[in-house]
Amino acid sequence: MIPSLRPCLGSFSTFMVVLLTLSQLFTPSVADGYGMLGAGKWLYKPVCAHACRQVIYNHPLSCDSKLPVDNATAHVHMRRLQGVTNPPECFLKDAAFLRTMALCLAKLCPRDNIPISVIEEYWQSHLATGTVADMSLRPMMSYQEALMYAHQDIEAVGASNVPYVVKGEALNVTSLVRDEDLVQYYNAEAWFERTERDHGKNGIAIAVSLVSIPILFSLFRFLPAHPLWYSRLVATLEKPLVGHRHRSPIVADLGIMPTRGQALYILYLILTQIFLAIFPLVFSFPNSIVPTRQEHFLVLVGNRTGVLAMANFVALFLFASRNNILLWITNWSHSTFLLLHRWIAYCLIFQVSIHSAIQLASSYADHATRSQKPYWIWGIVATLSFVVLWPAAILPVRRKSYEFFLIFHQVFAGIGLVATFFHIYKHYKRNRGYEIWAYIGGVIWFLDRFLRLLRMVTTGYRTAVVTPVDPDSEYLKIEIDEVVAHGHVYLYFPTLTWRFWENHPYSVCSTFSGVTQGESKGTAASRHPEEKSTSTGSSSELSSDSSSSSFLGRPRITILLRPMDGSTRLLATRLGRQDSISIPVIVEGSYHANPIIRNLKSCSTLLCIAGGGGITPVIPIIQSFKGLKARLAWGVRTEWLLRSVDDEIKGLVKRGVKVETRISGDANGRLKVADLIKEELESGDGGDLGVVVCGPTGMADEVRMAIAEFGPKAKRGVVFVDEAFSW
Repeated sequence: MIPSLRPCLGSFSTFMVVLLTLSQLFTPSVADGYGMLGAGKWLYKPVCAHACRQVIYNHPLSCDSKLPVDNATAHVHMRRLQGVTNPPECFLKDAAFLRTMALCLAKLCPRDNIPISVIEEYWQSHLATGTVADMSLRPMMSYQEALMYAHQDIEAVGASNVPYVVKGEALNVTSLVRDEDLVQYYNAEAWFERTERDHGKNGIAIAVSLVSIPILFSLFRFLPAHPLWYSRLVATLEKPLVGHRHRSPIVADLGIMPTRGQALYILYLILTQIFLAIFPLVFSFPNSIVPTRQEHFLVLVGNRTGVLAMANFVALFLFASRNNILLWITNWSHSTFLLLHRWIAYCLIFQVSIHSAIQLASSYADHATRSQKPYWIWGIVATLSFVVLWPAAILPVRRKSYEFFLIFHQVFAGIGLVATFFHIYKHYKRNRGYEIWAYIGGVIWFLDRFLRLLRMVTTGYRTAVVTPVDPDSEYLKIEIDEVVAHGHVYLYFPTLTWRFWENHPYSVCSTFSGVTQGESKGTAASRHPEEKSTSTGSSSELSSDSSSSSFLGRPRITILLRPMDGSTRLLATRLGRQDSISIPVIVEGSYHANPIIRNLKSCSTLLCIAGGGGITPVIPIIQSFKGLKARLAWGVRTEWLLRSVDDEIKGLVKRGVKVETRISGDANGRLKVADLIKEELESGDGGDLGVVVCGPTGMADEVRMAIAEFGPKAKRGVVFVDEAFSW
């Protein structure tokens, strides 16, 4: 990729995510207002008008613009029209409906201090459709005219002779509405309007808070000088919530123990998901929609969990994306966002399951009819799509069959998103705005893929040269010319397997070739920095005897990897016993999975601890902070791996980096990482200590626990970087 294009690409992605996401919040629709319920859209405005219409709209009408001459004729006509369904146009011209509606509005709306202008606006746009405004369907007379004619009808027959609207009977004459009938519909409309607004507000609160919390906490890094208490607090929060393992799986390899800091976010996530699914809890009696307290609760929770599940789309898709804008804004690692992505997914699955279960229970009486409707079918598809994602995404599946997990995850997440949109659209059209959550999730998903493609196009189609590092091909080296990259990249090998879309992340060490001894030659990293490695007590201090002038050659990235399962094993099989092979490759990058690395510039000392292939991302970190006093401790299981980066290590030594290596498979010779950290904390010059670890999961957890133990007691701050990329 052209170096000057990278800042533009990052700025472009940031700008587009913000622009497209915000634009969806103001999407116009055919219903009242803009946006969604609780944020610019309403259902019943005013409530009194909708309550009046709800009382009388389902009575059979004659659709006649003239009233019958006498009451006797009216009663005959009423019996004859029972059970007739009224077309929308009937509400615009039927005299009995218009005049009865006008009397009800004049009676009820003044109690709410509703202005005449609001009543007239409702009259001109809602009589035919009810909730959804349609200015093209205007009644044959204005509200004031209908009210005038209604009063004339009352004067003609006498106030005591004006009939009341009776449920189930036709409406053919100007009639009044009983207070006892009106109050239950008014309470129902007011209650439903309130709860739907609360659904929308709670959903927005969930979406905004889940995204904004990382931003708010990241602002601490802009303090002029981090106080010691802040460093100690961070060291405490980096400790695993329970036990001593964070990178190493727990409970039969079923999950990852979050750190204390991550656990605080997860605790907030769970508590808000539960609390906002229930509260505010509003009751209103008598109520024509939900007559009992139990029905109040079930309808509220059933509807709200569905809205909250959709609101989770924002953080769910954003946290999982490679082009996550929060990686640029905050100093949280991509591994942290992936862990939180999984917990948000758990909450979404729980909310969807509760929503579907309550809707199924509430439809017991008319399930045969409702289950045939498109919105119901799409709802089932959405629910099942999200639910089946969980067993296919547990850690044992991800580790044993990563490629299967990835394609299954992408396909069913896409089906769930599309099915959610159609579930809402088929049920409400765009009248409530809840489909905006599906728009936002889709925009984030699509934009992430588009930026991935853009990164691949700018890098181009390359050729990778694969060679073995050792005689047994325990490690492989991949060299790709004419590519400039930093951090890590994703590699696609389209001719290696029919699954041409498969790709994996690899850390990058440097970006130039043709460098003499004593300088970086261009080796790169490992896909599995958590690979197992052991050491013996044999250690060596590398000297800086070599001296030569350095020069830069053409751009090249070199990758060291240890074949595991999947595509890397296929690559090793393709290589076989050959000295080298050339294979087409597509490079997607660069990415920076752990932005907290930039905080190392505030340190005075740098301690880097590497295990096995984890050395490769550590080398560029040391090279990036040349002004710091640096120390490298590397435990490696084979001398062949040491030889593969010998020039780079000698180059670090020449610059004054203290390097210690250990080679063997005896556990007694492992690096004493706790002693290293304690020694550096006690022997420092008072400035902050930067600690970088990249290696096996056990080593990383040991370093984390040592920092949690010694960091809060030290007289100098600690910046901890766990350079790993975990799924």
